[in-house]
Amino acid sequence: MMTLNSLLLLPLLFWGVMAQCPSAADLVNDSGEKLCARMFENSNMYFDQSCGGKFLDVKNGDDFPYMPLGWGNKISSLVVGNRCTLKVWSKAGKTGNNRSFSAGIVYQLKDYANGLFGDWNDSIQGYYCTC
Repeated sequence: MMTLNSLLLLPLLFWGVMAQCPSAADLVNDSGEKLCARMFENSNMYFDQSCGGKFLDVKNGDDFPYMPLGWGNKISSLVVGNRCTLKVWSKAGKTGNNRSFSAGIVYQLKDYANGLFGDWNDSIQGYYCTC
């Protein structure tokens, strides 16, 4: 039988299941260092559940013509820090289509066109970030 206290604690058990994107102003790593961007492997049609799964922290000045091992074609949502710009490419070596994202939250990369028929969901193959 559930008590009132256990009912109040129930939402806390599922809190980790629900992802929430950090704000551009609050974008820092575990050491408290300001980040240029953070890219996430998951997104969701419900914005409060986007920015889930594993994430890749991007520091100011990071220049990756090739994605780090295991991250190619895996990014589905992202957050860019205040006064920062994240430029991404659809093909390795900074080739193919490119797009720049300024400060803010991108809940679903599938909402951003990549070429005539594609979108940016799971399409990032390289990036450069500056603040």
